[in-house]
Amino acid sequence: MPEDLSYEGIVLGKQYGPYYYPLQDRIARILEATENEHPWHRARSPWGPPVAPPSALGNICMRFIDWIAPVPPGTLHVKQEIETQAALRLDRHPLGYGKFVEKYERRGRRWAVFEARFRDETGLLIGHGRTTICFPGMVATKDEPRKEHPAVARKGELAPVTRSVTQEKMTAYSEDSYNAQNDRSIHVHPVIAKEHGYERTVAQGAMVAEYISEVMTGVFQKEWFEYADLSLVFLRPVLEGDTITANGSLKAAPAQGAVVRKAYNVWAENQSGDAVAIGTASSFVRPD
Repeated sequence: MPEDLSYEGIVLGKQYGPYYYPLQDRIARILEATENEHPWHRARSPWGPPVAPPSALGNICMRFIDWIAPVPPGTLHVKQEIETQAALRLDRHPLGYGKFVEKYERRGRRWAVFEARFRDETGLLIGHGRTTICFPGMVATKDEPRKEHPAVARKGELAPVTRSVTQEKMTAYSEDSYNAQNDRSIHVHPVIAKEHGYERTVAQGAMVAEYISEVMTGVFQKEWFEYADLSLVFLRPVLEGDTITANGSLKAAPAQGAVVRKAYNVWAENQSGDAVAIGTASSFVRPD
């Protein structure tokens, strides 16, 4: 069994890659897990072939880290930033290069930040990802929200996306991880989740990002796939059986030359009304 990723073992600035992610093979299970029925994911899109949601880059970043070294069971995905420069076409293969750029201790916890850039086999730049993880053993309890983002008023102005988080969906989304394949995943195995202090299995933060991305697809359409900019903090664990609703509200729409960068405050909340993720999403639109 390969040695797990460790805080002490992370070498800042060391380059990793190329990392190949089998998006063509995985996309059907990702869409099944998130119940994303947008027709561009399964049939022809404005780019010709089907395309993946931009938020898939967040999950790919986590798998990239897992490829470098298995992520210790109980590690939490606490922040995610993605930015796209092109649609993730399913007839092409994303190739990643990345490095750890920060590691630090704060409030008795150990954190690491990983950055990656992705191109396809033609050399076309697809996008960038920045992932923050928190190592197990020094994390917030299941009832303690992490306070890493300023609060915003959650008055939804968009068409919301609501999903029930079942074990079947969580397994479909996480089954390709090292921990799931070796029976030690808090996302897939209830016994492991309980060993790490959770009464039920815990959904990946990236699943919540997918729901928010689906909301933004409805807002921006084609431009979201090409110019998505999504920054999220995951505040509370999402447990098996939770119902999650994603929404947003307009934050700003500054002009940037001949286009407008339209920005939204975005969030996802559980059935109790507690925010599980919060952040911003933006894309370019034409002034008219």
